[in-house]
This record gives sequence, C-alpha cells and structure tokens, in this order.
Amino acid sequence: MKRQRKDIDCGYAWVVCVACFAIELLCGTLNSSPGVITPAILEEVDGDLVKVSWVGSTLLGTFSMCGPLAGIIQGRIGNRWTGILGGILMLLGLTAASFCRTVTGLILTFGVIAGLGCGLAANVSGVAPSNYFNKRLPVAYGICMSGGALGLLAIGPLAVQLLEMYTLSGALLILGGITFNVCLVGALIRPPSTLMQEESMSIDLAHHQEDTDEICDAQGDPTMTMQSQHNVLTVETTTVKFEQRDENQCSPANLPRIVKENSPWKGNETAESLLEHSSHLTTENSRSMIMHQCVALFCTNGFFLYLLSIIFWSLGGSACMVHLPNFAELRGSTPAQSASLFTVMGVPALFSGLLIGFASSDPAIGNIILHVGLQGMTAVSLLLLPVLSHTYSLQMIFSVLYGTYSQGPYTLVLFMKVLGCMT
Repeated sequence: MKRQRKDIDCGYAWVVCVACFAIELLCGTLNSSPGVITPAILEEVDGDLVKVSWVGSTLLGTFSMCGPLAGIIQGRIGNRWTGILGGILMLLGLTAASFCRTVTGLILTFGVIAGLGCGLAANVSGVAPSNYFNKRLPVAYGICMSGGALGLLAIGPLAVQLLEMYTLSGALLILGGITFNVCLVGALIRPPSTLMQEESMSIDLAHHQEDTDEICDAQGDPTMTMQSQHNVLTVETTTVKFEQRDENQCSPANLPRIVKENSPWKGNETAESLLEHSSHLTTENSRSMIMHQCVALFCTNGFFLYLLSIIFWSLGGSACMVHLPNFAELRGSTPAQSASLFTVMGVPALFSGLLIGFASSDPAIGNIILHVGLQGMTAVSLLLLPVLSHTYSLQMIFSVLYGTYSQGPYTLVLFMKVLGCMT
C-alpha cells in the first residue's frame, strides 16, 4: 500500500524546482550564446557566414533532437546522474571548442558535444518537476522555464565582456566553467523512487505488524470465539495449499508435460515446438500492439498537428536567435548594442513564462488557445522585423515583442508533454 508522499507540492519539491530553474538558466545561457558569438567567429575563425551559421544550428539541432536519447539515458540512470552527465559534456565540449580554430572543429565540439550535454540537462529540468508536483505543476513549470529567460537576459552583457577581455577562446573556456555548475544543481535532484520505497516499506511493516497482532489476539485471546480462530487457521492452511499446488503444477519442469498432455497434435509436434510457437505469437502480438498505439497516438487528439506546429515554430525561432545580433550589426548597431537585444528580450520573457504558468493552471483557459495565440503573436512580431530594424530603438521594440510571446510556449510544451504521458 502506498500513500501520497509528504513532499508533493511542498517541502523538498521546491528545492527540486529551484534546481531545475538553475539548470534552465545555465542551458538558456548556452543556447542563446550562438547569436552573440557568431560575429566573433566570423572575425576570428572564418568570414563565411554560411559555414559559421552551422555552428549555432548544430548546437540548437543537437539540443532539440537528443530528446529520445536523453529519455533513454534518464530512464536508466535517473534525473540526478543525467544532469551531472550533461554538465560534464558541456564542460568538455566548450573546453575543446576553446582550442579549435576551424569551423568543423567548432561544429563537433561546441555544436555536438556541448549541445548533447545541454539537451540531457534540459530534459532533466523538463521531467523532474512532474515527480514532485501535482496541483502546482503548471506554476512549477512556469518558474523553471523562466530560468531560460533569465539566461537569455544574462548572455548579452556577459558575452560582450568575455569577448572584449579574453577573445573567443577565453570566452568559450569561461562559459564552459559556468555551465559546469549544472553538475552541482543536478546533484540536488533527489531520486523520488527512494522516498517512495522508504515510505512504502514503513507502511508495509506497519500493516504486517497489525496483521500479526490480530492473529496473535485470535489465537491467544480466550474471549474470542472458536469460529473466529477456525477461520484464521483455515485461511492460512488454504493459502499454503494453494501456493503449493500452483508451484507443483506451474513449475518450468512440468510445463512441457502439461502442454504435451493437453495438445491435440501429440503425434505431429512436440511440446517444445508448441511453446516456441506460442512465444512467437506473443512477440508478434506485442509488436502489433505497439505499432497500433503509435499510430493511434499520432492520429488522435491532433497530436501530429501539434508536433508539426512545433517544427515550424522552431524553424522561425532558431533562425532569429542565431542571426539577430549579426543582422542588427548589418543595420548599423554596434556589437554591444546588438548583444543587448537579448537582454531586452529576456526581461519580458522572464515574466511571460511565469504568467503562462499561472494561466495554464486555470481550467477556464485552454492550453491550446494559449499555444495558438502565443505562436500567432510570435509570427506577427517576426513579420514586423524588417520594419522594426532600421534603428536601435526599433530593434529594442522588436526584442520586447518577440521575448514576450516566444518564450511562453516552452512552459506549455513541457506541461502538455507531462499531461500526454499521464493519459
């Protein structure tokens, strides 16, 4: 028997929420860095914009596409060790990138290795709150996702200072040391299975003690009737006989004999062939059931259309995050001004994540309406970019609009993912 843990929606759950917030902060800093360091790569490594754009695209692509692999690793080693592994990979990738002087080397180190570590860590912050929150899960996800907006706010001035003082190599090395703190905050995510096991064990021991006391009372209390004592002994004897009979009849040694005796094909097939045939049919049935569930998942409740909308959203959003600072410089802004656009973008994004978390917890407001509305306004702001890019003031207005509407769907994606897993 298991009861609800004491740390659901309170207590240590908020420690996990703060840890996930810190992971999103560090991952958001790394994910937003390609847009800021792309002009530095163009200046110090290679002047070809087409080649250099592959560095940031590989980072964001690896981060987004490693979800299935991150889920497998997380299912085997848990949230804590997955976060620690992600922090180690980010440190190794960025440290190796600081010694690279070619675009290919930056793609492999900064894009693939660091992107994989960022994806592992971000998957932890997207799953761990669901193990500790129930009623306040949307609010918890809003707090966690606001960490990514805070990283977007911090990367602008941080990257500018690092590039001015230590050039590209030193900036990547220090950025790797900063993101290595994912290991520290990941260690705070305590496995919930341990808590469940300890509590269920104590509950089982308590129930076993109560059952033992009842049997002792039934056998030793002279005031208890003979009929009650007879019922207790009869139940125990019947249970023992039933277990012995099942063990004798269903043992692996007797199973071929039973199949052979009950088979209508005694003269043609052996018991072993019948067992192999039945196991083969079971395997085929399980595979067909899995395929049927996958098809049903994509064909019901508009799930496929929802994934398709996320693909188009990522195409537009990633292009803006990678090329916005360089585009601003081409429009006449200084490197410091173009990097500060991410800071301007992060302030409204921070409040947007929190507000969307509270709004999604309201049953009167549908998550689909929020998702469609935010995506629509994000598309409108991107359409206005050519108009709002002639001066630095207009670029700031675009950053405010885009930051307000583009970061909110991240909270909805994680919350709706958890709801899909529960259903």
